[in-house]
Amino acid sequence: MRWPIGKLEKYKENPILNPSRKNKWESAAVYNGTAIEKDGKVYLFYRAEQHYYNEYISRIGLAISDDGLKFKKMKNPVISPERRYERRGCEDPRICEIDGKYYMTYVAYSGRKISIALAESHDLLHWKKKGILMKNVKSGALLPGKINGKYILYFGDTNIYVASSRDLKKWHVSEKPVLTPRIDNFDLQLVEIGPCPIITKKGIFVIYNSANWDEYNVGYAMFSKNNPEKLIARTDKPILSPTQSWENYGKVNYVVFAEGLIEKNGKYFLYYGGADKSIGVAIGNKLY
Repeated sequence: MRWPIGKLEKYKENPILNPSRKNKWESAAVYNGTAIEKDGKVYLFYRAEQHYYNEYISRIGLAISDDGLKFKKMKNPVISPERRYERRGCEDPRICEIDGKYYMTYVAYSGRKISIALAESHDLLHWKKKGILMKNVKSGALLPGKINGKYILYFGDTNIYVASSRDLKKWHVSEKPVLTPRIDNFDLQLVEIGPCPIITKKGIFVIYNSANWDEYNVGYAMFSKNNPEKLIARTDKPILSPTQSWENYGKVNYVVFAEGLIEKNGKYFLYYGGADKSIGVAIGNKLY
């Protein structure tokens, strides 16, 4: 398979976003960012925490950039816990645009249960929460475009499934997972959806996160445009792995976790969390 992104190179000045003591709500960790471009600017939404482990509460912050590399943070989070089902946090956002409207899925964590929740926006600054999409599951990413009049959601954090809906309320879920862990490979423990997939001339391009017993890595998969459940190809080796100290040591060691992808000036920018502590970017040429 010829993938749409050339060899990824980690930005030399990574990490590009770090925790900040200036803002209590993001003083402990800033990671797992999702990105979208609007009017030439890159909007990077990220998970932020003011404490570690059992005491943390997650919020979603926003940083804006002209070049996709140097960002200026907003002072306040754009999405914070307000409802019982997200009392402990709004986590791990994924963003896309469909028919002129911005949609952000995020993990809603009550302290006991997890769900995939949805927020909508017209300007990327003001967000309206639409409630829970799916209960007792996490890590959902919408396809930025409908197929046969239906919204498509790739989701899952052990296996990846596909769901379709005409109204973002009632969902039909694939009977079997569309992507699973593989024995004796880099993704042998779990697979989890990464950024919102994109539609290419060769199919639906999915970037996914994975784990073995030692580290988290990132891989690629391609699905049919006519059948989002049909797997065409996947990588045999990871395309991104933890190799640098800021990726190896943090809240969770040995982690690269991708959730944001944009195309800018003939290149793809892949935004990822390192060690559940900071955010970096890897860049590759757009091949098609």
